[in-house]
Amino acid sequence: MNSEQAKKLSLPDIMSRLGYEPTEITKGGAEYWYRSPFRREKESSFHTSYLGGKWIWNDFADSGGTVIDFVMRHEGYTKVSDALHFLESLCQMQPLKPGRKPDQNLFSFQQQSAPQARQLEFIEAREIENPAIMEYLTEKRKISGFLARKYLKEVRYRNLANGKEYFAFGMENRAGGYEIRAALDDYPFKSALIARDITVIRGFRSGNGVVDVFEGMTDFLSLLTMMKTDGLAGDCIVMHSLSSYNKASAFIKEKGYSAINTFLDNNRSGEKYTEKFIRDFGVKVASQSGMFLPYEDVNEMLKDNDNSNPNIKRGD
Repeated sequence: MNSEQAKKLSLPDIMSRLGYEPTEITKGGAEYWYRSPFRREKESSFHTSYLGGKWIWNDFADSGGTVIDFVMRHEGYTKVSDALHFLESLCQMQPLKPGRKPDQNLFSFQQQSAPQARQLEFIEAREIENPAIMEYLTEKRKISGFLARKYLKEVRYRNLANGKEYFAFGMENRAGGYEIRAALDDYPFKSALIARDITVIRGFRSGNGVVDVFEGMTDFLSLLTMMKTDGLAGDCIVMHSLSSYNKASAFIKEKGYSAINTFLDNNRSGEKYTEKFIRDFGVKVASQSGMFLPYEDVNEMLKDNDNSNPNIKRGD
């Protein structure tokens, strides 16, 4: 692969394989927005656009450039040849999409997750034993250790591009795959292994017509920690990504829930999808985002109002 060939590759496809998901797609699929892969941020400042027959990127607080510039910045390379070798390794796993403006039907969120799942090889999921994971969840995120062990797993996986093994915490999804996150605040990595899907958690009064919808697993566990309970009365959906909206809404329609409580983030993306829920389901939707204002999400509220070691009660 030479430089000109590399510059014509699809940067959204590369981003997907590296574990990053768009928070928004605009301009008919010609522009993808992400939370920056180079730092932790609340609002998306990184975006890639299809211009002049290739994908370019800009990061308002950093830099920008071509596909090669991105790989060099992300992987810390100083030589173009190293970036080309990295891209060749990705192509060996699964051919990268050509750098053309994607058709929405052919370049869906679901299709992007498939190459990523092949890039990262699932090894095993087990009870959480790694102290680094528990320290992160209980000390940094202030989530109950009991709840972490009940709903999460320690997941080991291998990156096929470099052959190295890694660990993360994860939640099993409806398809039998695992949605994983790194136990580090300064490394905003999250991905899916085996298959990407929503997680459905049955309530202790499942069938009461109520469903609670969360953006991520830490939001769900943060609410339980604050409520000092190990479960909610109604069913719960953990989307893991706003890009799973169609799967979540299809499940809600299939089950015919009469009340939908949404706990989406207080930011541009969360507000956009809250409005989408309301447009699609009308008066059935009750946004709960106001309950954790002025914080962006439930976990930020939990961390700022820490009540360590809560006596978790079993739902009944």
